[in-house]
Amino acid sequence: MKGLGILLVLWGAGYFCLQQRRDGLLPVQVGRAILDDLSVVGYQIRVCRTPLPDILEGAHGLGADWLWRPLLERLRSEGARGLPWCWQETAAALPPPLERYLAPLGPLLPAGGERLAAAIEETREELTGFLRAETARQASRGRVTAALCLSGACLLILVLI
Repeated sequence: MKGLGILLVLWGAGYFCLQQRRDGLLPVQVGRAILDDLSVVGYQIRVCRTPLPDILEGAHGLGADWLWRPLLERLRSEGARGLPWCWQETAAALPPPLERYLAPLGPLLPAGGERLAAAIEETREELTGFLRAETARQASRGRVTAALCLSGACLLILVLI
């Protein structure tokens, strides 16, 4: 019985540690996907002159799940409020702090052109810096979380024995 209890406590601590890591990595994963998508959007706007709805319909992956499809749906349902408003509302639903990086693009979307392309490149640079720093922070945080979970589980096992 004691062995089973020990295994259950260790399993619970491991599961908690993995869940914390997954939750912490969500902004990084979504940010990476959006970063990749922004390069495609920038190319489509600057070189191909593709309309935004066509770009949004062709999106797929994690970035599409969090940003592009919700934006397209919001444009279809509440498009009368304007593209900048729809962009702000969609960006507000992203994991923090991604909204802060993407919000400045909203007012530039209707105009398109070189200003938008330059803003997309600037956003990509800022997002790259955030992702680098957040990845390093998450690695450090992951080690601390794992150590705390394991030591807490061991303490609980000692108390219960």
